Amino acid sequence: MTGRRLDPGALPKGERRSRRERHLLALSGGGYRGLFSAEILAAAEAESRTALSTRFDMIAGTSVGGILAIGLGCGIPARDLEALIREHGPGIFRPRSFSFAGFSRSRYGSEGLRRAIEAILGKSATDRSFADIAVPLIVPAIDEGTGAPRLFRSNPAAAGKGDQVSILDVALATSAAPTYFPPHRIGDRIYVDGGLVANAPDLVILTEAIRRFGCNLDECHLLSIGTASTPRTGAVQGAPGKIGWVARHAIIDLIMTAQESMVIDHVRALGPHSFLRIDATPTSPIRLDDVTAKATEQVIGLAQQAIQHVRRAHAPEWRRFLAHSI
Repeated sequence: MTGRRLDPGALPKGERRSRRERHLLALSGGGYRGLFSAEILAAAEAESRTALSTRFDMIAGTSVGGILAIGLGCGIPARDLEALIREHGPGIFRPRSFSFAGFSRSRYGSEGLRRAIEAILGKSATDRSFADIAVPLIVPAIDEGTGAPRLFRSNPAAAGKGDQVSILDVALATSAAPTYFPPHRIGDRIYVDGGLVANAPDLVILTEAIRRFGCNLDECHLLSIGTASTPRTGAVQGAPGKIGWVARHAIIDLIMTAQESMVIDHVRALGPHSFLRIDATPTSPIRLDDVTAKATEQVIGLAQQAIQHVRRAHAPEWRRFLAHSI
């Protein structure tokens, strides 16, 4: 895990020895719209002609992005991840009886999500310890009891001191979006979706890379992939109270979208050596729990358009990410 050497001429004389590029991959959350990310990853892997886990020094993902990140870390081809999310999405977002659209309890139960994660990652993989994933991997969640962020780390991301909890537990914790899914218990702690604090885990991965590798921002190359979200998703009219916000899960959608937008602005301002953000804004909102054929077609179409745009407008950066080896 040495990374590629930087051009020594680009560094001050005193810093030229043993400096490395660090290529980082950040995957945003977004429910079923994670198909957008999966399609981008599948295209990248096909073009790279090797597993993406061998192209990045560290990977971070939140919610569905966390599931995708775990899948890559477990060696699952990105095209298989895309196909499995498409196949199992309807089972994840099957409304509960008598949930009254999320008023009395979460709109969706955890069993459909659990079954889908086991199908996507493989039952044998989900029973393994998260610490044992061979890729430096970061997956955020939130401790409901304290309100503090909880970053789950694999051994390579934590200098051998990764989190000894199951992969399934981490996947369920990072995906437990309030009002959509129930919180997830691990031991004596209860967790909810990391998207409330790091829906775009870009700042998380930059900080963790600097901490783990002792590198500088100038050594960081960050590929960030969104989920075709839009600020209009979940919008409410007038001056809504509790019912207005909860009825369409609007407060959760707003928090996640605002957090993501702020993080992307901050990363651009910080200025890592290179930053390539791949995302798209649909002409009309696509809910994160919309698993219809129309929504699927829209999300896949947006991803394919985004890939074509990147190949045209950002070809050097795109090729650099796909050529890096660790």
